[in-house]
Amino acid sequence: MKNCISFIISILSVMISYGQNAVPVMGEGVSVFDVDVEELSGLCFNEDATELLSCGDQGVVKSISFTGKVKDILVQDADMEGLTIDPATGDLYLAIEGRQEIYRMAAPGYSLAESVFPVKEAVENNYRNGGLEAVEYYKEDILFVGSQTEANLWQYRFDGTMISKISLSSFASEIAGLCYDPVADHLWVTDSNRCAIYLCRTDGTLLATYEVPYIENLESICVDRQRNCVWVGSDEESPKLYKLDFTF
Repeated sequence: MKNCISFIISILSVMISYGQNAVPVMGEGVSVFDVDVEELSGLCFNEDATELLSCGDQGVVKSISFTGKVKDILVQDADMEGLTIDPATGDLYLAIEGRQEIYRMAAPGYSLAESVFPVKEAVENNYRNGGLEAVEYYKEDILFVGSQTEANLWQYRFDGTMISKISLSSFASEIAGLCYDPVADHLWVTDSNRCAIYLCRTDGTLLATYEVPYIENLESICVDRQRNCVWVGSDEESPKLYKLDFTF
């Protein structure tokens, strides 16, 4: 009996482990919405995940419903390339290219975006228009920050302390967008040059590649387990929001 129980526990452990590490499967379903977010470059959920928040290169922050309806939140002179939300406070953090800085928009008003720290390497090496493209909340007041140049991925604390840096250039030509999935502890990355989405561990290990040749310029991504999909923002002449069916 003891051996039988041990065997069952062993099998269950394997099943649980497999479930935690299973690679999501992209389905055939694709929905496309035209959205009025000029040069759409960033996506994340709002505080209660009832809509998406977005940003664009021309310095706009807007909300987007799950049917593509858009509302203005902020207009400010900054090359906004990515945004993420601190789940504890609702504050938004934005990746600002050109200046190579991370900005913060304080909740609940979101009335102003202010610089909180520069990404030193991107500033010193003069990344210019090949600089910061993505920012994503990780955990414990830590952000992932991604660049086009060398597909660099940094971890920074809110206070501007750099924790680590790796490059994803072994498989990615750039980091155009980031989304962290805390359920699986996985990092999703978009590469607009190769029309691809990468699924990685947080140490940069590649787990899967999803090719999306029908998306012209995918610069942002948001994983939505509740709706069994992944949202992708495309910076096209007519900006588009894609809903890609996934099984998690």
